[in-house]
Amino acid sequence: MQRRTLLTGAAGAMLLSALPATTLRAFAQTSQGVITFGQSTAVLTLDPAHGAFTGYPGGYEAALVLFDRLLDFDADMTIVPQLAESYRMSEDLQSCELKLRGGVTFHDGTPCDAAAVKFNIERMMNKEINTTNRPLWDPISGVDMVDDTTIVIRMSAPFAQLPNTLAHGSGAIVSPAAIEKFGEDGFAQNPVGAGPYRLDSFNAGQELVLKAYDGYWGGAPGASGIVFRFIAEPATRINALTTGAVDVIDAVPVHLVGQLSGNADIEIARRPGLRPIGLAFNLTRPALQDVKVRKALNLAVPVATIAERVFFGFAKAPDSPLAFDAIGHRTVGETVFDQAKAKALLAEAGYSAGADGILEKDGERLSLSFFAPDGLFPGDVAVAEIVAASLRQVGVDAAINKIEKGAYWDHLRQDKANLAWDMAMFGFNPSNASGTYHLASLFKSNADDNGKPDVWNIARYRNEKVDALLETASSAPEESARLDALGEAQALIWEDAPYLWLQINENVSAAGKSVSGLGVLPIVFTTLRNASKA
Repeated sequence: MQRRTLLTGAAGAMLLSALPATTLRAFAQTSQGVITFGQSTAVLTLDPAHGAFTGYPGGYEAALVLFDRLLDFDADMTIVPQLAESYRMSEDLQSCELKLRGGVTFHDGTPCDAAAVKFNIERMMNKEINTTNRPLWDPISGVDMVDDTTIVIRMSAPFAQLPNTLAHGSGAIVSPAAIEKFGEDGFAQNPVGAGPYRLDSFNAGQELVLKAYDGYWGGAPGASGIVFRFIAEPATRINALTTGAVDVIDAVPVHLVGQLSGNADIEIARRPGLRPIGLAFNLTRPALQDVKVRKALNLAVPVATIAERVFFGFAKAPDSPLAFDAIGHRTVGETVFDQAKAKALLAEAGYSAGADGILEKDGERLSLSFFAPDGLFPGDVAVAEIVAASLRQVGVDAAINKIEKGAYWDHLRQDKANLAWDMAMFGFNPSNASGTYHLASLFKSNADDNGKPDVWNIARYRNEKVDALLETASSAPEESARLDALGEAQALIWEDAPYLWLQINENVSAAGKSVSGLGVLPIVFTTLRNASKA
């Protein structure tokens, strides 16, 4: 980590003093041994099922310390044991045997044994209870309890990504007794896990307070407690950190990171992300069904310049539909800025300039409805404005429609008849670290393109060769064959250009000098699992 400067001392205090009194009272000084995390997103629910830890990523960040999973990701996203001491996939990739740690208890004192694990897996298999993350859980056909510390998970078909599913946040193991006590509707506000911290109090949408769990199998955690506090505005989070009202913040705006340089009281933690940002093309629109048009739109935008100047170098232009650190990433191309070539491709596609300079074909103007969220993705509005201006330079009218971030997802996942956008900004976070899961979620053909997308193939992309390669990438017995198939799928998708590829951002968080062990994962989450406070 590098030490950098932020607004400190009198400057920070003056800015904080301008906040409303109610806000100031909420920012009491942090307690000794308790880490206070000023989150950019609120924690609303704490159940791996029924919506999976809303909001995102705040709920997942809390879940990482409240619950344990059978397997976990280390700092490099390598799968390691957690509640399972070991695991072994069968040669045909249709079953997995896991040996569990003995003597583990939930926060309510009940045993976290094979019976509890079986209950959890069957609960996540239930589509009425677990309505999200279905591609992770649908391949599981059953679970057998061999003895109190051994289970076997069975799959309906070869599924190499099962360990990634078990390490995913939705693989959190919850107390069956707590489900029985609070019910399926009540558990999300009364969570009981087997992680290093237990629930103390929960004011959904505002503050979650956890205390160290004395009976944790892994020994005492690094802090006596953790407070997750929702602070929406970046400037307010920064001021809270510099005045000591909180110990950790996430989502540091990159244009403010430079102000942190030279401040020995603040540490910046940065990590390249796994979430490529791009513009999905609505491939049901006639103009966007022409690959020449899609390639021209990619050529028209200065992607590398956006990464460097809008994000001050805290982003990179992609070379694949996958981020650089995703499992299975392969370099398959590059983003090129060449507006002359873009114009030539559009001309080849049959377009010529109208009186106002906007391209036309068969009497139809090349006008695109461009949906972008306001505050959901890093620099989303600024990037959208650069894209729209760049497209106009080659004769394409892209009208930006800014959507409130809370409502944005519903605008994307519509059935065909209700799609109101031609291009839509989108970024998928493969939070199980699997490149296969990422590509399948975005580019595997939908069962019915007239309905809502099966997962996140909002573009309605369809390529039978890609579908077959993704199946091989998930089910081939040999890892080399899986990786080769995944690499070939990346090349085909890049060549088909169903997206206007933009940037891959770094995840940036910050902490006071009293905190050590802060983790920033490439899957967006800031984790306090190994953090301690002096």
